[in-house]
Amino acid sequence: MEILLYEKVKAEFKPWTETYLAVAQALIRLIETDEIEVMHFGSTSARVGGKGIIDLSVLYPEGHLQAAVDHLKALGFQDQASAKPFPSERPRKDGAVLFEGRKCLIHAHVIQKHSEEHQRQRAYRDYLLANPQVRADYERQKKAILAEGVDDQDVYVNRKAPFVKAILQELEN
Repeated sequence: MEILLYEKVKAEFKPWTETYLAVAQALIRLIETDEIEVMHFGSTSARVGGKGIIDLSVLYPEGHLQAAVDHLKALGFQDQASAKPFPSERPRKDGAVLFEGRKCLIHAHVIQKHSEEHQRQRAYRDYLLANPQVRADYERQKKAILAEGVDDQDVYVNRKAPFVKAILQELEN
């Protein structure tokens, strides 16, 4: 599996498919090392349709952030393609792969293993997987945003953020 150049595309709704899990598993095998673990999270991990971008948490041990970033860059991942990228202490690296003839976009979030953010991502994914009605509500929210003519990825992410934040807030209580 080769990491290709990321290309920022317009936000659109793609129904969830098992292919997302297969792509994530192949990427996990590619990225993981003795020190770095990888967790699939986000909509594609939770059987929720959406942009179809595979979100991965690249989990590094304390003090090894730069080693994790260097590892991703050596594999071909690029700096985040966004007008407002994540800060250097919590970077995201982007890439793409061809899988069964289909181009899949990848967001690799570099996060310290066992951090609060790592735990939130896992809890959020597991909550969505356990609650089919919430998954359906989330898909409706995404479709409504797109129906308003929003097609910029960054704007789309900001518009759906209140839904995600409400779930995270519920999980903290």
